[in-house]
Amino acid sequence: MREVKSEAELEFLKKYVKAFNKAYSGYLRKRKPTLLYEPIKDLLSRGGKRLRPALCMMSCELVGGDLERALPTAICLELFHNFSLVHDDIQDGSVLRRGQPTLHVKYGIPAALNAGDGLYSLAYKALLQNKERFSSMETAWRILEVFTEMSLKLVEGQAMDLEFKERKEMSEPQLIEHLKKKTGALFSASAECGALAGGAAFENARKLGRCWEAVGIAFQIRDDLLNLTGNEEKYGKRIGEDISEGKPTLMLVHCLGRCTEEDKKKIYAAMSEYDKKKIKAVIRIFEKYGSLEYAERRAREFLERGVRGIKRFKADGVNEEMRENMVQLARYFVEREL
Repeated sequence: MREVKSEAELEFLKKYVKAFNKAYSGYLRKRKPTLLYEPIKDLLSRGGKRLRPALCMMSCELVGGDLERALPTAICLELFHNFSLVHDDIQDGSVLRRGQPTLHVKYGIPAALNAGDGLYSLAYKALLQNKERFSSMETAWRILEVFTEMSLKLVEGQAMDLEFKERKEMSEPQLIEHLKKKTGALFSASAECGALAGGAAFENARKLGRCWEAVGIAFQIRDDLLNLTGNEEKYGKRIGEDISEGKPTLMLVHCLGRCTEEDKKKIYAAMSEYDKKKIKAVIRIFEKYGSLEYAERRAREFLERGVRGIKRFKADGVNEEMRENMVQLARYFVEREL
């Protein structure tokens, strides 16, 4: 991967994060019961990079809009993203999220499920503000359509995830389709909805969304690599946990299609409980068959596909400085160390 700026160097990100953090708390203020809202506030207060709402607001500004027009949609997307994390953590049996115990570990499965459902409901509540933001209900309705499409794709992707854990079989084209649904769809919707909020034509907004679908795929491949090679404290999850959870990743699919039956048995044996010794053995097998290098290469290919699209993107009132910032953001998304 080429040299990329750190998050601290991406000064333009700060205004989006500040705008989001200031606005989202209003949806939670004075709400009860505590059993529902304490876990929600806990998860959201842990931070996160707020990349998806930032992308939504940036896409709005890219086409000449005011970021305030995209703010309810940006909040909606981040709340929905966190909803999906809560439910995925339960289904995957994950124990850490952003360096702290997952909600179902800390509060119990019933309370965590309810918190996830609460985040889902709050996401739609945020989206309802769009009826007051736009002179035409057509824009608000189109954003709702994109968001609903995205939410269905995401749960379809999660179903593919669960299916893989049962069958332990997936081709690379199926894996890429899985990544489109699980991660690419949320990135794509963030960009498309932001552009719609900024006044872009539906067709142009969809084109920008497709660029970010490719970046989203690259992001997920890279994130899965970091789960094997990153620093656990910075990553916020146990290193190698994707292996023990039986999560379909490009490295795993690539390796299973090439390794011996003996190595395949070692990989399957690690897909049960978290065992550092078994996980390290699997990572060595991935290295043996060049699966880590292959994943890096494919992540770079998808990133460059997305960046080319951003550079070629045309719409009325495009802000060229914002276009360059968006390219930097795409590279940061994928090329970051953690």
